[in-house]
Amino acid sequence: MKKIFIMMFTLVSLTASAQDIKSGSKWNISNLVYEAKINTDKTITFTAMAEGEELAFRLTPNYSKKNEFVLSEELNADGFNPFSKTPRAKYIEKEGWKLICLYDQKGNLHNVLDGSFFGEGEKVAMGKWMEQIMGKYVDGYGDTLEIGHEVIYEKGVARAEYKNIAFNGTVTGVLSINGLTDLEGMWEAVQTLDGLTLYEVEQDEYGMFKRKDQKKTLSWVNSEPRFGYANRILLNDKLFQKMPKSTLRIMRNSILAKHGYMFSSRDLADYFASQPWFSPRPSNDGINDELSLVESLNIELIKQIEGNKSGEKRLL
Repeated sequence: MKKIFIMMFTLVSLTASAQDIKSGSKWNISNLVYEAKINTDKTITFTAMAEGEELAFRLTPNYSKKNEFVLSEELNADGFNPFSKTPRAKYIEKEGWKLICLYDQKGNLHNVLDGSFFGEGEKVAMGKWMEQIMGKYVDGYGDTLEIGHEVIYEKGVARAEYKNIAFNGTVTGVLSINGLTDLEGMWEAVQTLDGLTLYEVEQDEYGMFKRKDQKKTLSWVNSEPRFGYANRILLNDKLFQKMPKSTLRIMRNSILAKHGYMFSSRDLADYFASQPWFSPRPSNDGINDELSLVESLNIELIKQIEGNKSGEKRLL
């Protein structure tokens, strides 16, 4: 009887931990927002709408591991499961974050749903994209431009306004600029190791964008790391996926470099040694313990995208 009681107590405790995910709670990933519903059997159903199509999946508690779940199809909904390649999930509550991390069969992190705060999916995605492009740049004429919040400054004076264009709720990376004569129009902003490349684009009758012949290069001239945002915001939007694999590698390692990590790879050591903000430590001991939850997860997310890179990804 005692053993049975202990086993029942353990199961109840583990099941109760799943209730950190509340019915009606909202979970953001990219431009989508999933809503959770606790079922009578303690499983959790997540649903979202994307372009009129329902997305749905189910989490079933793994009673042998606290806060871990099996991810599967939602049999009671018609929705498509977009996470069929990630059958394992883990709930993490730490440093003010409430996250559901999705892993593949090999234990690689693929996606993260953020339930830390609620906001309209498109607006959250827009905010993250702006964090990735805001800063000071030098254009091809040697003039300093600063991309602020929907404003572009030239030599410290507001000279243009811009809007981020979304397509079916998805952030495209296209800026519609009004002002600054040579940047008037629509431009696709692509992050590079040295700054931004702006490709002039036009939109067809179906809303799709096509690159034209003109492009402009903006060079990053800020004192902080080019990819410093990776130390601050959760990269569960994949807006940086247009970067080549080599740039993603620098981006991933810049998270460590911000903590003074000493690199053994010659190319990484040379690159970060040339950065004015980099201050190497005498030893790497303890650096992993210093990484925030977001920094650790971003390293895993970037690494996963690096592994899936098979060539340059064109616009839309």
